[in-house]
Amino acid sequence: MPKYDSDTIPCCVTCDTRSETKSCIKCAVVFCRHYASAIDIRFCANCIGEVAVKESILEKVIEHTKPDGTISFSRKFQSKMIKLEGVDWLFANHLIEDMTDAEIDGAVEYHRANVDLMLMERESRKQERIRKLASVKVISVKRQSQYEKERAEAKASSPKKTKTKEITQNDLVAALMQLAKAGLTPEQITAMVAKGGKK
Repeated sequence: MPKYDSDTIPCCVTCDTRSETKSCIKCAVVFCRHYASAIDIRFCANCIGEVAVKESILEKVIEHTKPDGTISFSRKFQSKMIKLEGVDWLFANHLIEDMTDAEIDGAVEYHRANVDLMLMERESRKQERIRKLASVKVISVKRQSQYEKERAEAKASSPKKTKTKEITQNDLVAALMQLAKAGLTPEQITAMVAKGGKK
């Protein structure tokens, strides 16, 4: 929730008319839910806001050493340690010492219910983001491997083979008969064949 300055009244008109206000247990200011702390609703946004979450990775290595000094077995473990820091967290932490058993039980159930609701909201937002990403159309581009690329280049650079019609003996006899009908002598036909079929 947003913090407010000294010139702002931490209570909107709508909540004030509905009497949906409460007093901060730290600074005693009257505020509504729009100016409540996002961490603890019992406080206003200015009182509980300086809380930082520090995450660190702890590592532990277990090794089994043989009598000769060589390592025969080694396993590495990792765990995440989450720690709360900040002045407001220390203030809220000291308040727990002054709570009664009934207040502790009520606060535990209250925060447990809030945690369940927050986890459900986080999962719902995560699923919504996944649905939005799933609706985005991705155009897949087929990529050629190096082998396919070289094969295509070799095929493009190779000369094209032209199919030649095989001349049979009957075709040769028919061609000679046509030349003879045209009035050519056998000597002329022989000379023409020697020159490659040109007259």
